[in-house]
Amino acid sequence: MGLARARVAARLGNPGPFQLRAELGAALAAGNGAVFPAQSGATITPEEADAALVRAATLANQADPGLAGIFAGRPPGSAVRAVPVDDPRFAFLRFPRAEPPPPAAWGALESWSTADLGDVPAATVRVALEVPGGVALGSDYGLTLWRNGRFTPFPWPAGCRREARRVEAMALERGALWVATSQALVRWDFRSDPTVRKHGPDSEEGWDELRCMLSTPSGLLRGYRTGLVGAEGQADTALAETFALAEAPGGVVYAGTGGGELWVVGEPGAVRSMSPRPHQPVRHLAFADGLLHVAAAGAHHRFDGASWTSAEPEPTAFAVDRRGRLWLLAEGRLFSWTRTGAVPVPVALERPWSLCAVGERLWIGGRERVWALTIHA
Repeated sequence: MGLARARVAARLGNPGPFQLRAELGAALAAGNGAVFPAQSGATITPEEADAALVRAATLANQADPGLAGIFAGRPPGSAVRAVPVDDPRFAFLRFPRAEPPPPAAWGALESWSTADLGDVPAATVRVALEVPGGVALGSDYGLTLWRNGRFTPFPWPAGCRREARRVEAMALERGALWVATSQALVRWDFRSDPTVRKHGPDSEEGWDELRCMLSTPSGLLRGYRTGLVGAEGQADTALAETFALAEAPGGVVYAGTGGGELWVVGEPGAVRSMSPRPHQPVRHLAFADGLLHVAAAGAHHRFDGASWTSAEPEPTAFAVDRRGRLWLLAEGRLFSWTRTGAVPVPVALERPWSLCAVGERLWIGGRERVWALTIHA
């Protein structure tokens, strides 16, 4: 069942038969992590609980002042439990700890040059995205599709010069492919001619930059240098320079900024500063195996809903396969993530840059080459 968005404040004045109680110890039960109001007698109805269990509130945790409670939802029919923290206004429930995904295994590694893709020989494949029937591979000079076992060029509109085809980000939204280039946003429905919309001006007498996109149930999110734009078209200027977006189970969307901050979309204020120094952006986000994964400030950071852990080096790409396993690139190597850490995959890659899991393949884009690694359960 989908979980509609709801704020804590909207529930406090609406008594009902469904009682939220703060409990200890075994209260860390199955169900999605959430922040619940801990005031005595706070209630919501069973219908509200099943349809919209709270997923946004600020949490002041003495152990980590920068932490915020930002997770929500529960499976229908499960118990609603919460664990009190130092701030008496709220109770906090950790992320669910589901069974770990099966260990990763891999097989053959195939390789193509960017010239084989019909691209510029010196191109770097910077962005990869699963599309119907295959994968889209975006480079600093263009876009190629692997569909039905062969490479085909993207049908760029007439007059779109090669220097304007640098792919910055891609998303699949309601059956259409959205491609952000250095100068425009292109939409293609895989049937008719693509449509093009130029980026608007920024505050520096230049063109705005679109750095990331994410398809959500409410529509397409677009992270521009000047702010985050939602489906309604309005920009949240507090989230300027959004470099990365990721959606957790339950629908909470995280945003990482060029200033090194982690935000929850739609909530005021940053959740956490990931960098002790300015201008160290949050470059990549992913949610896998009950953890939020953050690539920032020279390290791989993980948040389990209650605490953070970090380890070097900083990943340069994340991908989550259909079995929920996380793969990452770091220091020019490919790794499979497990609960005990990153496991190196013994394949030879030269300057890998982007990563995308499509079915039984892991697509890896790099400078002058593209690889496809067969992966197994």
